[in-house]
Amino acid sequence: MIYFRTIFSSPNEIKYLKLNLKESFDYIDRFIVCEYNRTHVGTERELIFENYRGQFTEDENKKILYIGADISALVVDGRKDSALAHQNELIMRGYFASQINLNGKDIVFSVDADEIIFKQYYEPIIDRLERTYWPFSKSLKLPMHQFFYRVNYLWEDFMFTHAVACKAIAFKNYPSQWRDMGKEYSEIVGCHLSWCLSIDEMIQKLGMYAHHHEYAHLAKREMLEDAVKNKKYPFEPTRDFRIRVLDINNDRSFYPASIYGMLNEFEMLIGE
Repeated sequence: MIYFRTIFSSPNEIKYLKLNLKESFDYIDRFIVCEYNRTHVGTERELIFENYRGQFTEDENKKILYIGADISALVVDGRKDSALAHQNELIMRGYFASQINLNGKDIVFSVDADEIIFKQYYEPIIDRLERTYWPFSKSLKLPMHQFFYRVNYLWEDFMFTHAVACKAIAFKNYPSQWRDMGKEYSEIVGCHLSWCLSIDEMIQKLGMYAHHHEYAHLAKREMLEDAVKNKKYPFEPTRDFRIRVLDINNDRSFYPASIYGMLNEFEMLIGE
């Protein structure tokens, strides 16, 4: 079996789930969407994914395996301690493996919602993993173009490499991150559309994600508006943060082909 596993936590991620499902559709058996009744910092949230099923086609819905779970007994309060929030994150990333009968030879593409793998790379990645035997790596880190704030703001000289494709045996112990392990694949296979959010969505994210304790002080509208407008990186002000503004209609090699049938959903996230 070949699985695609991701996590859903906010309505703004639906368009990214649709992108990944369209790109992966011909190559995977099940598209696993995990949703939890707790945030990374342990606060309560409602399970809402089923409210958005109508945005997927009938065939797409047949491929989706939804895991909506009450993990209240597993998480802790991480609002004042990033280590505890990351502990919750670990539980969430690996929870799906406790809910389905994985075979060690099954292949899993494990990504966050805004990490998009391009259609043309599924077949070669699957082929490589199927031909991989010990002592060779059973997990591949997937290099991706890094975008920030806007889907055409390319962060130059930065490559995102946290998502993985792997044989299930590589992460057999629960809980496991299903992330950050293996040899880097030799080509850039996708794009990470990081923090491509409205200001309100950014403020909401800062209140519930795993780095809340470090960056909650940034949840100020004027500060975030200035960061987007002037292409600043307030998370680490001294970090080299050079943005190249792409023409999304002409720089097509940086994007999944499916996005061009969905540009209306990204209209507000295309920068000048």
